[in-house]
Parts: sequence; structure tokens; C-alpha cells
Amino acid sequence: MAADKYTKKAVSSSVSPKADAWKDSLVVKEHTPAKQSSDVSYRQLENQLADCEAQIASHNDRKAAIEAEMVKVKAAVEKE
Repeated sequence: MAADKYTKKAVSSSVSPKADAWKDSLVVKEHTPAKQSSDVSYRQLENQLADCEAQIASHNDRKAAIEAEMVKVKAAVEKE
């Protein structure tokens, strides 16, 4: 299987500060094996990563709440 290919697109506009402007540059990604292409920017990937991290934090909070409830249920069962 061939690796995905990334090619910078010629068109690029940015409203970001100059230091971060490169993050908004679009890159054409050729997917393999079925040669599809889509536009993607570093900023989009950065936002997807932040979303994943927020979901992980939310899931960890929910997991902690469920585990705390499990402890209370177990304690109540063991009391009887």
C-alpha cells in the first residue's frame, strides 16, 4: 500500500497572525488505495485534536463519576 501524498495548494488566505498563518495553508491529500483527494489544513487538524482532547476529558470525568457511584452501590450492597 502506497503512502498518502500531501501537496501544498497554491491558493492560501489567512486571517491569523503572520506567525501562525502557515497553519491555515491548505494541502491536497491524495488518499490511497482509491486515489481520492481532499483539502486539509494544519489548523483543521489542530481543531480536531483539541476536540478529541475535550472529549477524552469529558469521558474521563464521566468515568470518574460512574466509578464513584459504583463504590457507593458496592458499599450499600455490602452493608446489608
